[in-house]
Amino acid sequence: MLDLSDRLHVNEREVAAKVIDGEAIVINLANGIYYSADKLGGFIWPLVARGDSLEDIAKAVCASYDVSLDKARSDLQELAAFLIEEGLATRQNGNAALAEDGLANTDGSLAYEPPRFVKYHDMAELFALDPPLPALRDLPGPGREDGK
Repeated sequence: MLDLSDRLHVNEREVAAKVIDGEAIVINLANGIYYSADKLGGFIWPLVARGDSLEDIAKAVCASYDVSLDKARSDLQELAAFLIEEGLATRQNGNAALAEDGLANTDGSLAYEPPRFVKYHDMAELFALDPPLPALRDLPGPGREDGK
């Protein structure tokens, strides 16, 4: 099991991600599988991408959501194991303080649901870069250097 002092490092060589309107959209470019996480997942992803420790993320979750620290820790460790298993992040050891950036709502009043990333396979062939998608110059049509 992951230690709470561990941090996750986003697998930037194979992952593209963006949080839009509170929903994290994460694409594994190696296999084309994409993931969606709304609510708490959208709150957690930027903290993971920033490199916060699991403990610091759990505390930020408790500051914003109506959940005990033990429950937040347990759910976060489960989510972290999933992100590592799916190749979206790697484990890094370390102890550093959470950088304050105003993400936390300090009254802890938001309804809590365990973080969950929903996995989609339906566009895997489109998103996958292995094998690489054809380069633009290899596509048929106007704009090719050979004039065709």
